[in-house]
Amino acid sequence: MSPYSEQRKYIRVDCNNPAYVYRYEDQDLYYNASMYNYSSGGHYLASDEKMDIGQQVYIRIKNYDQASKGPEKYENYTGYVKWSTDLGTSHPAGRYGYGIEYAEPIYY
Repeated sequence: MSPYSEQRKYIRVDCNNPAYVYRYEDQDLYYNASMYNYSSGGHYLASDEKMDIGQQVYIRIKNYDQASKGPEKYENYTGYVKWSTDLGTSHPAGRYGYGIEYAEPIYY
């Protein structure tokens, strides 16, 4: 468990889920992304698309399954970019990593 987990409001769960991400103002432009962990408050994903901190984003899960107990349970998520990092060009899922905070908590 991460030494920072005690400071988190929600427990994080690792995953590897393909998704699409798009900005609120560009709702017709979907970009490939990969979700690597999630909680009731948000998730971490990687994408080649550059997004700004504070920007409103939508995430659509590629393998949506309503019967799932993980992030695939919901087809769409709305949130805000809380933080970002440059992963470099060699990262398989994309150049940028993002911490996404959900607009409203999600319960799995």
